[in-house]
Amino acid sequence: MTLFDEGNMKCSVCGKKSGHPFLLSSNQFGYQDLDTRPSEMYRSSMHTWLSKCPNCGYVASNLNEDLEINEDFLNSEQYKTCDGIEFKSDVSEMFYKSYLIENERKDDVQAFRSILRCAWACDDAKDEKNSKLSRQLGVERINKIIEKNENVSDDFLVLKSDLLRRMGEFDQLMMNMKILL
Repeated sequence: MTLFDEGNMKCSVCGKKSGHPFLLSSNQFGYQDLDTRPSEMYRSSMHTWLSKCPNCGYVASNLNEDLEINEDFLNSEQYKTCDGIEFKSDVSEMFYKSYLIENERKDDVQAFRSILRCAWACDDAKDEKNSKLSRQLGVERINKIIEKNENVSDDFLVLKSDLLRRMGEFDQLMMNMKILL
C-alpha cells in the first residue's frame, strides 16, 4: 500500500511556504521495466517525487535545498515554457523542468534521470509525441555521458537500447547492440 501526506515546504529561492504532497511509504512488488521504471505501486507515486513552488516555479525533490544555478534561469522563457513543449501532464512538465535545471548545472547523469522520468510521465498521460521526444533527449544525454567517461557501465548502453526500442529506432538499436556485444 502507498501512503501519502501533505506538508509545507519553504522554497529556497523565493522564501515562500506552500503545501506539497509527499510519500510516506510504498512498495515495489513485481519487476521494474527495462528502462528501470519501478513497478506499481511505487510508480504511481511519481507526482510526489518533485515539488514545484507555486510562487517562483522552482522544481526540486526538496524545495528547501539551495538552488545551485543562477536564479535568472527560472525566469527564462526556456524554463517557463519548457522549451515551448506543451505537455499533457503537470508531472511531465515538472520532470522536464528538473531536466533543464540539471542540464544548466551540467550534471549529465541527473539530467538523464529527469528526462527519463519525464518520458515515463508522458507515457502515463498518453502523450506519445513528448514521450518520444523525451527519450530522444535521453539518448542524446547517454551519448554525452559515454563520450565523457570511458569506464561507463553497461547499464547506460542497455538503457540506451531500450530507449531506442521504445522510440522505434531499430537501425540505431542494432548499432547499439553491436557495441554491447
